[in-house]
Amino acid sequence: MPHTLEDVVETPNSSGSQNFSGSNLPGTALENKSLSGLALAGEKKSPATSAESNNATSAAKQKRRVLLIDDDPNMHDLCRHYIEKAGYEFFAAFNGAQGLELILQETLDVVLLDFMMPGQDGYAVFKDFMTRDKYRHVRHVPLVMLTAYNDHDRKRAMIEMGLKMYIVKPFGGQELIKVIENVCATNQADQRLREQVEQANEETLLLRTLLRDTYTFDNIVGTNPQMKEIFERVVKVARTEANILIYGESGTGKELIARSIHAHSGRAKGPFVPVDCVALPGNLLESELFGYERGAFTGAVNSKRGLLELANDGTFFFDEICELNLDLQAKLLRVLQERQFRHLGGKDLISVNIRVISATNRDPGLAVKEKILRHDLYYRLNVIPIHLPPLRERRDDIPLLSQFFLRKFSGEGEKPNMRFSEEAMKRLIRYSWPGNVRELQNVVERMVSLATGRVMGVEDLPDYLREEPEPAANGVIVPTDLTLREARQHWMEAFEKKYLIELINKYNGNISRVARKAGVHRMTIYRMLKQYNITLRTAIEKT
Repeated sequence: MPHTLEDVVETPNSSGSQNFSGSNLPGTALENKSLSGLALAGEKKSPATSAESNNATSAAKQKRRVLLIDDDPNMHDLCRHYIEKAGYEFFAAFNGAQGLELILQETLDVVLLDFMMPGQDGYAVFKDFMTRDKYRHVRHVPLVMLTAYNDHDRKRAMIEMGLKMYIVKPFGGQELIKVIENVCATNQADQRLREQVEQANEETLLLRTLLRDTYTFDNIVGTNPQMKEIFERVVKVARTEANILIYGESGTGKELIARSIHAHSGRAKGPFVPVDCVALPGNLLESELFGYERGAFTGAVNSKRGLLELANDGTFFFDEICELNLDLQAKLLRVLQERQFRHLGGKDLISVNIRVISATNRDPGLAVKEKILRHDLYYRLNVIPIHLPPLRERRDDIPLLSQFFLRKFSGEGEKPNMRFSEEAMKRLIRYSWPGNVRELQNVVERMVSLATGRVMGVEDLPDYLREEPEPAANGVIVPTDLTLREARQHWMEAFEKKYLIELINKYNGNISRVARKAGVHRMTIYRMLKQYNITLRTAIEKT
C-alpha cells in the first residue's frame, strides 16, 4: 500500500499485488528471467483487475508525464511498462544530475525519486531541488520518494523541507499508478486553491483602488430614485458587521454591490472570497468551503484549508445561496451562529472572523415557503435586505448606463468620441432587457468592437434589437399565453443563450476566457451549454 510521511515505514507490503523486489520469488525464476520479464509474464497469466482497468481508463483521459530517477535498469523497465500501460508518458533518468536537468527542461506532473543511488543519493537530489534558486520555478512539481530503507533522520529532514509522499518497496504496479494519480490530483487541487487565493487578493487590491477612486458612492451611474435609495442604504451598512442578503434578477449587479460594501467596510484590507453555489456539486462544495484532513475521503492524501478559513478577517460572498442544498445550509447556519467549524474528518474547532454577504436571483421569502431555503438560515442572512430592481423598471438609467459602458469600452479599444444615434438609443430604451445591466454591458461592448464609424446606429445593434418590435404594453413584447413567472423565465433563457453565444464567438470557443469574462465558474458555462444544447460549432455559426 502507498505510505504517506506520517505512516510507519516498517509496515510490510500486504497488498498482494506484484512486487518490484524479487526477494519473494523462487530462486529458479530469478536465475532465468529478469525482474521486468517476471512482471510481464505474471500479467499474462492473470487478467487485469477492475481497479487496474479503471485506473488505466481514468489516466488515459488526462495523460500524465512521469519522470523516474533511479540507477536500476530493471526498475526502469518495469515502471515504464506500468506507467505507459496506464496511458502516461514516461521519462527516464539514471542519476540525480540527469533527473534535475529533465525537471528543468520538461513539463512534468510527478517525479519518482529513488532514495538509494550511488554518488548523489535521493536525499541529496531532493535537498538540491528544494533549496537551490534555479529550481524555484519548477518546485510545484511533486516528488515521490521510493525507498526500502529506514533512514528516519533523513526522512524527517525531507519532511521539514516539504516532501509530500513516499512509497515503500516492494510495491505493485497498481499501487504505483494509484499513488501517481492521488499525488497529481492533490497537486492540482492545491494549485487551484493557490490560484483562487491569488485571484481573490488581486481582486481585493484592484477593487480597493477602483471603487474608491472611480466608482465611489458619490459618483453613482444612474439617477433613478430606487437606485439612489439603495446606494444610500449601502453607504450606511458598509461600516457595520451585519450580514446582508442581496436579491434581484440575474444581471442586476448583486456581486458588484457586495464588492462595493466590502471595499468601503472596515474589512477592506482583508480578503473578499466569492463562491458560486451553482458551480460545484454539494459534496465538492462542502470540501471547498470547510477544508479537510488527510484521509477524510478517498484522494484526500493531504490536509487542505477551506475557503471559509481563507476569508478570515474579510468578507465571504455566497452567490446564489438558495441553490445550496439543505444539508449544507444547516452546516452553514452553525458557522454563522458559532463562527466555528471543523475540517472534514477533523476534530479541532477552527474559529473564523468573517462577514457574510449572500445573493440570490430568487424571491427569498418564496424560497422559504417552497422549502428551498431554510427559514432559520434566511433570518440569519437577511439582517439587512437589499433588493435590486430589474433594468426595465428604471429605464431612465439606460442612457446613462449606455454612455458609461460606451466610454469604458471605446477607451479600451482606442476608439474615442463615439456616440449612439438617436434611433439606436430609442431601441435600447425600449427593449425589455431580461438580462438587465449585464446584457446591456455586453451589447454595448459588442457594438463598440464591431462599429466602423464614430456614430453607432441601428445597424450596429444585435439582430434581436435591430428588428422593430410589435406594439405591446410599455414597449415590452409580452407572451400573453404565459404566467408572469413563466414569461420572466422565457426572457432570461433567451438572454442567457444569446449572451453565451456572443462570448463563445468573441473568445473563439475558449471556455476558460468565457467563464472569466462572464464572472462565473467554468462548470457553470458547461452547464449552460448543456442546458441550451449549444455546441462550440453551432455557437460560432449562429454569429
